[in-house]
Amino acid sequence: MITTYNRLQIIKAVLCLLAAVVCYVLADVFFHFGLTFVFHTFRWSYTAVPWLCGAALIGITWSGWRQWQAGLGFKNYAESPFFHDLNFESGGSLMLNHYAKQVTGPAYVLSQIFLGGPLMTLRAIKHLRERLPNPPGIELRLQEALLTLQRANKWQSIEEHPALKQEILMLAQMRKIDSSSHKGPLRIKASSPHGI
Repeated sequence: MITTYNRLQIIKAVLCLLAAVVCYVLADVFFHFGLTFVFHTFRWSYTAVPWLCGAALIGITWSGWRQWQAGLGFKNYAESPFFHDLNFESGGSLMLNHYAKQVTGPAYVLSQIFLGGPLMTLRAIKHLRERLPNPPGIELRLQEALLTLQRANKWQSIEEHPALKQEILMLAQMRKIDSSSHKGPLRIKASSPHGI
């Protein structure tokens, strides 16, 4: 049980890291070509472009880390600062809304790609940290705890099983049982293996 769970966490972490690399590469390509275009237009030397690209990636990483620390992640379009909705019924406001979304829509997509680098990196670290220890005998204890909870087949407080607290927390982390800490101590339930 734990071995399978830990293996899944490692696979998720690797996939998140691959996604992070892709997002960072896309961000670097975007800034490199954008800055090169601007520098070419004004006939400036290109020597500062790599430094500015690096500074942009550092800024993106800082922004993603701050968002992660605040408990936020990716935002849907309606939650983002790019969303606007002019609720006027006139034709002019509808056209303005349409043209504005042609700008803010791509800007929203780019912002999510850029933040994907740091957010997916931090998600990968989270998956690696969520791996569980696997000391000898723990699998048997987990199976026994799961069987005990399945026999009860009802919502109950973790306090009702003080000797199984560690095993219950591990089962909840692996999502082998339902858990809720909405009010008071953690409440748990394991459905019977027959689904009854």
